[in-house]
Amino acid sequence: MRQRFTIYAWSVLAYNLLVVLWGAYVRATGSGAGCGSHWPLCNGEVVPREPQLETLIEFTHRLTSGLALLAVIGLVVWAVRSYPRGHRVRGGAFAVLALMIAEALLGAGLVLFELVADNDSMLRAVSMVAHLVNTFLLIGSMAITAWWAGGGRALRFREAGAVPLVAAVGLLGILLTGASGAVAALGDTLFPARTLSEGLGADLSPASHFLLRLRVLHPFIAVVTGGYLLLAARALVRRESSSVAAYTAVTVLVVGQLIAGLVNVILLAPVWLQLLHLLLADLVWISALVLAASALQQPSEATSTAAPARA
Repeated sequence: MRQRFTIYAWSVLAYNLLVVLWGAYVRATGSGAGCGSHWPLCNGEVVPREPQLETLIEFTHRLTSGLALLAVIGLVVWAVRSYPRGHRVRGGAFAVLALMIAEALLGAGLVLFELVADNDSMLRAVSMVAHLVNTFLLIGSMAITAWWAGGGRALRFREAGAVPLVAAVGLLGILLTGASGAVAALGDTLFPARTLSEGLGADLSPASHFLLRLRVLHPFIAVVTGGYLLLAARALVRRESSSVAAYTAVTVLVVGQLIAGLVNVILLAPVWLQLLHLLLADLVWISALVLAASALQQPSEATSTAAPARA
């Protein structure tokens, strides 16, 4: 029964990654206003009649998001039926539900306040960052809940030395990189460059829109964070309880993400590469969380009676 729950929990995470990517496609194609300023209705209708392409794209995102909410409700019900009160898997499932509701409200706010399509205001940029951070927290809570269901033990912070600090700095770095990436992606969508030199010139010009001036920060934040993650992952994997698979994933994904980011700049951010870049960012976040959790988990009974953990 619990093995099936674990498979279901990972499946919910995989499905939500697809929903996130489709949401990014909505933004990249400027289809966020496809249903007008109506929510939850689409242009005042439950099912739009004779929809335009932008309406189909936005309406599909709303349908898939609704299914994601139902899947999360199923996760909570199953967790309540399978685990005792106070169990970490139960808590994780309820955290997923709370963040899913917040995700829906943030998405609704973007539509109702018309922070979509060609809106280039500071409020939209802030809203995009808030949406990105909540999305990361959502998929992260899904990953940790699934990891716990698969046998991950409770986390310990006392007697863990510098591990909590090393992990926290890396995870905060990923969030900061993602936030700056959301601003950069919005700038790419609203102010596409025809050539690389034109794009770089706009980034450095004091007369450019603030989204373009902020865009230049993302590569620097990404490189610094990527370098730190490679070093931090190496330090965390030395813990006896750490996941070698998660360490390998972090290393490979960080390198792949930095390469994808460079190619994204050179190719002037085509939509397909923006989606790949976002997917890699999500996978870096998930693998880093699992690595940190494995390094912080309580030792098993067999480990606690053996040699002490490595520093």
